[in-house]
Amino acid sequence: MKDAFRRFVSFGAPVAVGAAILFAVVQSRAPAERAEITERARAVRVLTVEPTAFVPSVTGYGTVSPPREWDAVAQVAGRVEYVHPELRPGELLPSGVEVIRISPVDYELAVREAVANLASAKTQLSELEVQTDNSEKSLEIERRSLELIRDDVERKRNLVARSAVSQATLDEAERSFLSQEAKVLELENSLRLNTVQIAAQKTQIDVNEARLATARLDLERTRIALPFEARVSELDVEETQFVAVGATLAAAYDIRTAEVAAQIPLRQFATFVRLATPEGLKVETALTPTNGSIIRQFGWRSIVRSTSGEPRATWEAEIVRMSETIDATTRTLGAVVSVPDPYRDLRPGVRPPLVKGMFVEVKLEGPTLSGQIVVPRSTVNEGRVLVADDENRLRRRDVEVRAIQGDEALITGGLSAGERVVLSDLSPAIEGMLLEPVEMSGDGAAIDQSAEQ
Repeated sequence: MKDAFRRFVSFGAPVAVGAAILFAVVQSRAPAERAEITERARAVRVLTVEPTAFVPSVTGYGTVSPPREWDAVAQVAGRVEYVHPELRPGELLPSGVEVIRISPVDYELAVREAVANLASAKTQLSELEVQTDNSEKSLEIERRSLELIRDDVERKRNLVARSAVSQATLDEAERSFLSQEAKVLELENSLRLNTVQIAAQKTQIDVNEARLATARLDLERTRIALPFEARVSELDVEETQFVAVGATLAAAYDIRTAEVAAQIPLRQFATFVRLATPEGLKVETALTPTNGSIIRQFGWRSIVRSTSGEPRATWEAEIVRMSETIDATTRTLGAVVSVPDPYRDLRPGVRPPLVKGMFVEVKLEGPTLSGQIVVPRSTVNEGRVLVADDENRLRRRDVEVRAIQGDEALITGGLSAGERVVLSDLSPAIEGMLLEPVEMSGDGAAIDQSAEQ
């Protein structure tokens, strides 16, 4: 019993003393002050909406191709006696320069032979014409003689009737008449034959003239010249080589212009047409077979841009036509643009030429639309944007989006000038939450739309 009491005193007494001291301390402290609950503002970037100019545009990609390609095809056979020293793939040559010459000796002889044959045919025609002239004069004389003999026969018939001359005399006169009539008939037949021969000879002259023209044309074809300023792409012939008719000797392409058939997504192009087509002009008109001249009336412009290198080189272009079909696999439409003087203002490493096969970007731009409401595309989510109201409270706003173009959204309803669109990505975005707006310029909004965390 004494041991139990001793343990209680040694353990319980200190606990009791500690509890008494703690109670005294708590009772002596002043009551805690209650802190007032305040709302914390969330820092966000905002962009004040102002009416601005909007340029409808659409972008496609394609490869550069020449509008015209030329193959040097041998139109005559023979031995090649000359090849231009700069006729090599990659070289640029001016229009009209002789690049290949086939030996003309055989064709010069053919021309001389054709000239001689033509001269002979003309000489024969002259002989026939002289013969015809002589025959006509002889026929006139023989006809007069025939008339005289006819008169003599009639006179002798009258004399025979009066028994003034014998019947034998009349018979002799009639024989002379028949003989003269045969001469006249023979001359008339000769004249008709001469007429046929003259016509045949004239035809032969035409044939010889055609042969001469062919010989001269073949002679001209021994000389092959570039029809336009071109860049050589192939060479398949050497000097002293014999070539046959139809052999391809070289190839080149026109460098005065370059064309790009850019493939543009069909849906994006349809949106572009709606925005860029002048008022009062039906959209269907732009897709007719005669759209070449119509497109030029739209006021659209085109820019071709390289896809590599810094800075990226650009070229002004003209829209010349639309492709006739839609690619069923990619659902794209081809727009063909033309770039004049693609080799102008060359700067190595900065502005390369538009060479055949180069992959480029093509941007079509329509007339500028003024006074438009444009916001960054990232601020539109399922037809809504977040705005900061006059009390810096977060509000959701339903908007009408007319078009999405690149990083921009064209708004036609639900948003007015002067309102502040929230650029930051709020998570969670609670309706009515307090904001601390940080104003951004248009450029800043386009560059940095990250949220303040």
